[in-house]
Amino acid sequence: MKNTILFLSFLLLNTFLVEANDDIYSKKFTYQTLSPYQKHLFEEFLADEIPTGAKIEDVLTDNTSLRSKTRLAEALLFRNAAEDKEKAIVILRWILKNQYQDENTKIYGIWKTSINNDKFDQNWREFIGCDLIIIRNKFRHLLPENIIKDIETGIIHAAKGAFKRNVAPDYTNISIMSAFLMEYVGTEFGLEEIKNAGLKKARDIFKLYQSNKTFSEFNSPTYYGVTLIGLGLWRELAFSKEIQEMGKALEMDFWHETTNFYNPNLKNMPGPYFRAYGMDMNKYFAITGTWIALAVDDEKLAPLPPKKGPKYGEMSNLSTIFNVGLSIPKADLAKLKSFSKPQFIARNIPNNYKGDSIKKVTAMMNKDWMMGALWGNKRVWEQIKTGTIHWKTPDGDIAWLMTLGDGKTNVKVSKTQMSIFANDTQPNSFEVFVYAKKLTKEAFTPTKWSLSGMILGINTTLKITQIDSIDDKKLHENYAISDEITGIYKITFEIPAYWDISKPLVEITPKK
Repeated sequence: MKNTILFLSFLLLNTFLVEANDDIYSKKFTYQTLSPYQKHLFEEFLADEIPTGAKIEDVLTDNTSLRSKTRLAEALLFRNAAEDKEKAIVILRWILKNQYQDENTKIYGIWKTSINNDKFDQNWREFIGCDLIIIRNKFRHLLPENIIKDIETGIIHAAKGAFKRNVAPDYTNISIMSAFLMEYVGTEFGLEEIKNAGLKKARDIFKLYQSNKTFSEFNSPTYYGVTLIGLGLWRELAFSKEIQEMGKALEMDFWHETTNFYNPNLKNMPGPYFRAYGMDMNKYFAITGTWIALAVDDEKLAPLPPKKGPKYGEMSNLSTIFNVGLSIPKADLAKLKSFSKPQFIARNIPNNYKGDSIKKVTAMMNKDWMMGALWGNKRVWEQIKTGTIHWKTPDGDIAWLMTLGDGKTNVKVSKTQMSIFANDTQPNSFEVFVYAKKLTKEAFTPTKWSLSGMILGINTTLKITQIDSIDDKKLHENYAISDEITGIYKITFEIPAYWDISKPLVEITPKK
């Protein structure tokens, strides 16, 4: 009891300090209060989901995403124009009949990802379940009682399935939504064990964040956006006052961290990326980019592609974001609009990917170029980018260098240099990937890489064994780069046997 009181006292003090020191910009969206730019994004999403002349039944195909269609129903109810309600009811009836409700299976409580080629994704409990909670809370007056009843049945199954799965607090975006799903359903429907599990998970997430003031799923242009949605759900719809206050405190602190790692001149976050589907938010749709676009409310400042392109389906998150609303410190909002000053950043990340339990992040932010690095990861996963350099080229494009999360290297940066080391697995080679428009093989010499808008000084005794142009059709599949680009080269270095891992393999010095 004493520990609980101390924890609550700390929480309330932390929340008070956040609110006392930050002037908060908050906005609860309605369709009528959307700005012209916000409305444009929203209507473009709806037009993509329901093309002109199409019937709602025509878009509910066996291959479409049930998650995006749940958000489509949510969006139609949010707008509530002529026939929107009727279309949403058709969608919801279709969604609600496609949940696995057998308690004796591992997939209990999930919804199908699609009717055909179902991936049996356990995260669909949280994704669809949380959107159904929003629909139940905000739009039940627009829906027939039998739909509301089926929604309630569905979210109860989802919460029970989430309870059985018990995702760990370091699975950041899913654990935050799971805590909300269980606390909400458990409270609303008198399921004490599930409610308490949700509350405990929320406390564990909060405690883990406080350990190093970071989330474990660190610096993801996509999943940071989901994390903000989850914290918005805590703030707006959780029953527990404790979860509401934890959500507000985490949300404000998380905006600080996000804006520290955002360069508005390049309209990107630097690496390293613990999870990423691309290298340039101007060329693929990332959910964090959507949050920033809505916050700055200016197409010229928004880190979104100028037209529909890779990962456009992530724009379905507009529905959820509009319904949880925006709450951001005004100082952080200003940092999203203009670059303030160069800064060097170091972070310790509590992360359970294979490798060190605490992983080291270093990053350097300059107005026209930036770089970041990860030390201590051995997990082989294409979504991880352990070293990155981004810069703006003379024509305004964003070019970059990247080392992939292949478990071969450790990377660190100083204010002026990136150093790449071999880890203790003793690899015999490693690769560096470079993108710039009109890039040719001749740009890469042993001591200098002459790239558009950037000279990279190369200090190494290693031999370059291959310089290969990468087929862009393999980018997403092999490297989790969704950007539609050409001009990527892979540079392969040979590592001699019994290399001294205390010595850097390569030192890269950007010269803008």
